[in-house]
Amino acid sequence: MQTIKNCRPRTDSSNITKQSKFYFSIAFFLQFILYPDHVLADQSGRVKGAILNDAGDPVAGIHVRLEGTGYAAVTDEEGRFEIKNVETGSYTFLAGGVGYEAKKENILVKAGEVTVLNYKLNGITNELSEVVISTSRRPAFSALNKINVPLRDMPVTTSTVSVKTIEQRGADDLGEAMKNTTGVRANNTYGGFQHFTIRGFSNFVLLVDGVRDERHTISTSAPNTNLANVESIEVLKGPASVLFGHSALGGVINIFRKRPTADFKADFSAAYGSFNTRRIRAGAGGSISDQLRYRVDFGMSDTDGYRHSGSNTNNGYLALEYTPTDKDQFYLTIGANKDIYDTDAGIPVLEGSKVAPGMNANTRYNDPQDFLKHTRYDFQLKYVRQLTNHLRLSNQLSYYDDNINYFSTEELSFNPTLDSLTRSYPFYFNHLTKPLQNQLELTYDFSTGSIGHKLLAGYSVSMLDRKTYNGEVFGPGLNATIPFNNPVLNQGYLGIEDYDYRATMENVHGIYVQDFIRFSDKVKGLAGLRYDIFDGTYYTNKVDADRNITERGAKSTISKSALTYRLGIVYQPVEPVSFYGSYSTYFKPSRRVAPNGETFDPETGYQGEVGSRLEISRRWAGNVSLYYMRKNNQVEALPGGVYRRIGSAESKGFEIELNGNPAPGLDINAGYTFSKAKYLQHAGGEINPVAGKVASFSPENMLNAWVNYEIQNGAIKGLSIGVGANYMDETFTNSTNSYVLPAYTLFDAAIGYRVGRVGLRLNTNNIFNKKYFANAIFANQFSPGATRNFLVSLKYNL
Repeated sequence: MQTIKNCRPRTDSSNITKQSKFYFSIAFFLQFILYPDHVLADQSGRVKGAILNDAGDPVAGIHVRLEGTGYAAVTDEEGRFEIKNVETGSYTFLAGGVGYEAKKENILVKAGEVTVLNYKLNGITNELSEVVISTSRRPAFSALNKINVPLRDMPVTTSTVSVKTIEQRGADDLGEAMKNTTGVRANNTYGGFQHFTIRGFSNFVLLVDGVRDERHTISTSAPNTNLANVESIEVLKGPASVLFGHSALGGVINIFRKRPTADFKADFSAAYGSFNTRRIRAGAGGSISDQLRYRVDFGMSDTDGYRHSGSNTNNGYLALEYTPTDKDQFYLTIGANKDIYDTDAGIPVLEGSKVAPGMNANTRYNDPQDFLKHTRYDFQLKYVRQLTNHLRLSNQLSYYDDNINYFSTEELSFNPTLDSLTRSYPFYFNHLTKPLQNQLELTYDFSTGSIGHKLLAGYSVSMLDRKTYNGEVFGPGLNATIPFNNPVLNQGYLGIEDYDYRATMENVHGIYVQDFIRFSDKVKGLAGLRYDIFDGTYYTNKVDADRNITERGAKSTISKSALTYRLGIVYQPVEPVSFYGSYSTYFKPSRRVAPNGETFDPETGYQGEVGSRLEISRRWAGNVSLYYMRKNNQVEALPGGVYRRIGSAESKGFEIELNGNPAPGLDINAGYTFSKAKYLQHAGGEINPVAGKVASFSPENMLNAWVNYEIQNGAIKGLSIGVGANYMDETFTNSTNSYVLPAYTLFDAAIGYRVGRVGLRLNTNNIFNKKYFANAIFANQFSPGATRNFLVSLKYNL
């Protein structure tokens, strides 16, 4: 390690024991709460500084602390840290993280003075399990690229939504947050199911701290709880099967949850808004000891919702980080949520996508007895061992128990008089999903001559147990008719009785290797290869009302294997500018079994991409990318359990993204997407009736922008103003393009004021009260978007 600026020398040994420091800390804390100004002016000093790597770049996420005390901090994205209110005396200063040589130094803290410490840490491995993967330049523990390499050196396109942007825009669910992401269209259906189209295709993998959420690869959509414990949301565009397995064509979405901190941090917020929206969040993190840190978060969101399509989401989260030695790290997370949604079937529209005369788009026609309940418990345990200076082993074990219980009016049919609707398809199911997954990885730094390598090798296994119970709906309220105007929504009791369950039992094994190659300062390369073995068993058993098996069904098996790969190269004529190109492939096993027992070939596909990235003074980051994507062997699900082959599809387009902090307090995030996704003719002689049609839920143009400025000085210091816009092009809702959601533009605004630890904010969404349709089900049942709405939030930080 190289010291940039010498520390103040230690002049005497400390006479304060750990025990006495603990009691002093308790007394100091009480005094601080009661008399903060007196304490701060009395016996304390400060320790501050910055940590750089051996290349001179700031290093985020490095733990710094004063040994044997609770005084600690973590470096921010600029590599800076500050420890305030430190009792005067002599200490041993420690700085380090997995992947860097530790620094240990004796220092002296004096009352009323600042001890400045600036260091360079020498890297000893490619793995801090942290990697800058986004234009916002923040580290991510569950690295989408798995290696500690700056984004400018990677031949990939990524986007990130930070917690800062989430809070500025008042977002509370995954779909709302994703409107800040270039190339992604969020779709919320049936009141609480979320799915996404990325670069024109709906094939994506959702990760939670780097662990696959298989619900989205099986059913495409699933409910996700509120964002109380979310630190950022990261998107890797294009095929990512090499590192994350099957089904990742459009891209990967990673929910990165809040991590433990060495220094104590806590926050509390409450909000109230339109549609009787209420939110409460609380979180805290810090050190239990020098080796053990924690983070805990709780969140509650409750709303009556626009059109009385309300929700109530509640979650809790605990993370523990334990580093018994400088070579070992354990990371445990436990999450739970219990949510309920009022389902929403939207409103049916006539041919030509026209609203029927007399129908009120503000009215929800579902039965009041409809429900969507989601209960989930998830567990992750990661262990990291630094075997040598250049060799690291990690293992991540995960399990979750997910219960989706759903009963809803799904289809609304017009009556001949066009003055009423029939609830023609009530539907019930109960998904019980229990995957056990493990990722074992070895990373190794080495050189061949003048060429450097960061090699990653891994083995993953997933064992999925899923049962979907279906039931018969009965009662006097069945198939009720509801008038357009002044509807009586409760038309009588509805009951449910289980009659069968469909079992999905899958084992997936993957072996993969990836090598990041540094040919020179200007030329880098990336090569990856993966082999997957997929084995699935599917059957349907009849059950009685108590879910006891009465008849066992025949089993169908699907066994497939696939080889996927990734190649890419980066050229940097000067450090701020990168040009890159890549080619990557993907596969998705078909889990569909037709009523006659027929199974289908897996989907396959690829992407070719070129792009350029610009980073200026760590204040501006821009990215331009052009891509071509192709997928084959598509199968479309039609009502009644019927499947239709629709062949291949392609998507081609470009994205422009800009993120910056050009001045203190000013945040700018903007992006534009152009994408043409369409179905292609079958390769053989069979005619594809949808060839040439635009792929469903694939708008051609999308635009997102958000600008927020907080005044830094003067009498109104802390006042902030934010404005944003989202444009969504017309969107076809089925493969025949017979129904289309019209294009729309929405404008949002926010005003806030922050003084000390307290912040107050008012968000106004859809400020011009634009009438629009956001999503659709069954092609012709459109979901109206929310009218103008407000949210007032109050936050307190410790």
